[in-house]
Amino acid sequence: MNRIASTLATVFLAAGALHAQTAPAPAIAPPLLPLVTTYRYWPIQFVQFVGPELPYSMVELDVDPGAGKQPLLYATLVDRASGKRIHYTSDDGLIAAATGLGEEAHKAAIAFEAADTENVGSISTVRFTMADGKPLEWRFVQGSDISEQGSGLNPFPDSKIPIFAYREQGAVAGEGTALKIGDTVSTAAVWTEISHPPYFVAYRGAETESAHTLVFLPGQQTWTITSAPAALTPGATWELDEEHGNHRSIHIDKVDGAHLTITSTDRFQPGVHCTLEVTRTGDTWSIDHARFSSVRDGEKHAFTVQFTTPLSAATDHTELTLIAGKKKVIANGALSSGAAPSHALTLSFSNPAWLNGKSMTEESTVANGKVSLSAHP
Repeated sequence: MNRIASTLATVFLAAGALHAQTAPAPAIAPPLLPLVTTYRYWPIQFVQFVGPELPYSMVELDVDPGAGKQPLLYATLVDRASGKRIHYTSDDGLIAAATGLGEEAHKAAIAFEAADTENVGSISTVRFTMADGKPLEWRFVQGSDISEQGSGLNPFPDSKIPIFAYREQGAVAGEGTALKIGDTVSTAAVWTEISHPPYFVAYRGAETESAHTLVFLPGQQTWTITSAPAALTPGATWELDEEHGNHRSIHIDKVDGAHLTITSTDRFQPGVHCTLEVTRTGDTWSIDHARFSSVRDGEKHAFTVQFTTPLSAATDHTELTLIAGKKKVIANGALSSGAAPSHALTLSFSNPAWLNGKSMTEESTVANGKVSLSAHP
């Protein structure tokens, strides 16, 4: 077994003997993406890149107008020094999801006044009280029409971890966009890279319709496989519990010989699911791609991690591509194994350029029927 095999085999074969004493046949291990990730899809999103006046590099508001009688609101501040994401929301499920992933989250009543129109110059405002008691007020001014011309990937050059925030349609922030915390105000700076004065001046922020955020997280997850099928048949499921209260159901959608289509849904992220196209050879799995998408809005808003060489226990290096929708390539990278004894996987990206030189180390261990995944920059 080569270097990557010793790492991936522990993940792909973790469930092999969990129920040997009680099940009529050996349980089959589930295929798991051996990367610590979180994915979110939001119908509406606002972002401002914050100047040095404040200890945060970015502020974000995610909005789901269709979640209930009131819109679901989720505000995030990114600490400039550490890259830590700090969340505010009134939704207990979102708080549990963030803390379960090792992130900081606080319950807050967020006041959101959406603009009456989507015209240039329209203003949306956000207000809430932060955990330290300071009032936060954020004014977002729409600086261009919302269109596919505003699509693209938000850069995060100051982040220590890979964050991919993609806009299907969008508008840039306009003059007057500003974040105020306590008595300190940070006004959005001119976005010089995309501005063409005097005809068009953009400011460092964006409003998005259909926002995807895929983050390769630092931290650790430990999963216990509580049940597994003895045969690979459509409709069969694996059930897994995570130590912080998350639960994952992995459902076999389709079986075509050795090739399977499998969809997993997590308790902490009920609005999205991850579909894996996999092949089983002997007792091991290979993963062709992982496709994240919205449960409600369907596959047209998919976000895919595609492996050039299927990721398996027989591969010690594979290129990967991040694809928005059906064919929009937004990032390229690689996954390879390290030296003994840990055989840790190294995830790195060559495109976009602001991620050059940054990487994540992913490791896995198996003990007492538990699969542990850990990652760090």
